Amino acid sequence: MAASLRDIPGANPTRKRRFRPERRRPVFGPPRRARARFARLNLTHGFKSRRRRQPRLNPGPGIDKGLVLLWLFFAALIVVGARLGWQATRVDVEVSGIEDGVALTVAEADDMTVEIDFDDQDDLSRATLTFDERDVLDEVEIDGLTMRWRPEPIAEGDHELRLAVPRLLLGDSVFTFRLAVDSTAPVIDVPALEAGPIDESVTVRGTVEAGVTLRHLDEPVPVDDDGRFAIDFDAPPTEPVLLVAVDRAGNTSTAEVVVPVAYPEVRGVHVSAAAWADDDLRSGVLALADARLIDTVVLDLKDEDGVIGWDARVPRARQIGAVRPRFDLAAAVQELHERGLRVMGRMVAFRDPVLAEAAWAEGAFDQVVQTPAGAPLPAYGGFTNYAHPAVRAYNIDIALDAVGAGVDDIVWDYARRPDGNPEDMVVPGLARPSTEEVADFLRQGQELLRAEGAYQGASVFGIAASRGDAIGQDVGSIARHTDFLAPMIYPSHWVPGEYRVPNPIEQPFEITEAVLADFQRAATGTGVAMAPWIQDFTLHGVEYGPDQVRAQLDAARSLGIGSFLLWNAEVRYQGTALDPIG
Repeated sequence: MAASLRDIPGANPTRKRRFRPERRRPVFGPPRRARARFARLNLTHGFKSRRRRQPRLNPGPGIDKGLVLLWLFFAALIVVGARLGWQATRVDVEVSGIEDGVALTVAEADDMTVEIDFDDQDDLSRATLTFDERDVLDEVEIDGLTMRWRPEPIAEGDHELRLAVPRLLLGDSVFTFRLAVDSTAPVIDVPALEAGPIDESVTVRGTVEAGVTLRHLDEPVPVDDDGRFAIDFDAPPTEPVLLVAVDRAGNTSTAEVVVPVAYPEVRGVHVSAAAWADDDLRSGVLALADARLIDTVVLDLKDEDGVIGWDARVPRARQIGAVRPRFDLAAAVQELHERGLRVMGRMVAFRDPVLAEAAWAEGAFDQVVQTPAGAPLPAYGGFTNYAHPAVRAYNIDIALDAVGAGVDDIVWDYARRPDGNPEDMVVPGLARPSTEEVADFLRQGQELLRAEGAYQGASVFGIAASRGDAIGQDVGSIARHTDFLAPMIYPSHWVPGEYRVPNPIEQPFEITEAVLADFQRAATGTGVAMAPWIQDFTLHGVEYGPDQVRAQLDAARSLGIGSFLLWNAEVRYQGTALDPIG
């Protein structure tokens, strides 16, 4: 038996081996890549492995370096040629004295001098200059390489200055400057505002010209493309709204807008502190109220003597002895309010003998209006300085204390300088006209009273509408800082011929109508209400009864004025002259 299959004859035939020539690796060839064979995996989750294909290197044909260099040479040649051509046709000028799109006033245009500096004499010699398509080369001066042009007076409107310099093989090199000449100030249009509540928001609306810059209190006001603008306020401002508009040429215009408040129509009578303390006189006033003939009582807070007739809590007033209580203000206000009446507090401001005497005794001489010799002015027993901060604060403090007690309105009296020749009096520290000082005092008062929800009015002399400088009362300025004006018409106070009325005291309708119409004219644009003082007393021997009182009321109504305040120093009023309130 054979020991293995190899020993059995024919069981293991000899195989012929195929000859394969030996592959020799080039000496400088890349190394041979070793390959490994792996059995293909048969994953049970259905994923098949994929052999990552290696990117095949397939280099393109070789780049001809000589051709590249040739292209670079031609490109450089083109760039150099273009640059040389551009430089050969370039026109360099420097222009001063004008800018494209500028807006000028007529005066600025008249002062304009345009200078054009050339780099090349040939450009200068070939240049043309036109203004509004008119050749102006005959008007220019040549200084070296500088062309200088001073235009003739230029009319308002749009204009164009055009400089053209011809170039070889190319069109002209053109420099254009457009300008506008404008000397007309922009128009600010704000429609008149209707009077609104004292404590509600208000919006001031208007229009300006396109392209105008608008400001209020140095703050820009947004203006839409149509020139419309709106400014919102949480409450009616006490100061007039000052708008400033500036156009492109620098022309400036301003507009002052007074925001009026709706002051209720009042029909009232004046009552002094002593009269309210008198049972008989107080009863007479309340009887008018019960008959619905009046709806307002004007109580004296500080009178012509400087006396405060109620228990004011102002320390300065108590210190100088001005507080001399005759009635309880808070109780009076409560009683009147319960009857549906409005309470107006009358404050005599600068006619104040008590304060004048106290200030002079303390050495505060600058709080007192003086004679040129340096003594207190004797008029009215003492007149305080309306320009002095301490005097102003004293009066406003009393008014605020009364508002705290429930008073609805404050009406200032004697908010003016003393009547007479101003050269016969000295107002210490007065740096501006008396009319401005008085208006500024009312500005201060309105700001503080408005914050407390109270209205402010001012009694003004009848002559103030026509010659307010005589007493330091400018109606227009005062109206801008008050909610109502109370002109003191009083026919007995006019001389014959005033307002072309032959005998004013005998013609109450005519003089009242003429004077009130003048006040309305002087207060135009302010929206201030009118509540004139009506004469209900006899003077100069001319009896004033119901007919004369009614004539004054009819004159006021003929002008659309329904409010009135009756004055009688004795506080005895003629109810038969009044119509019941509907």
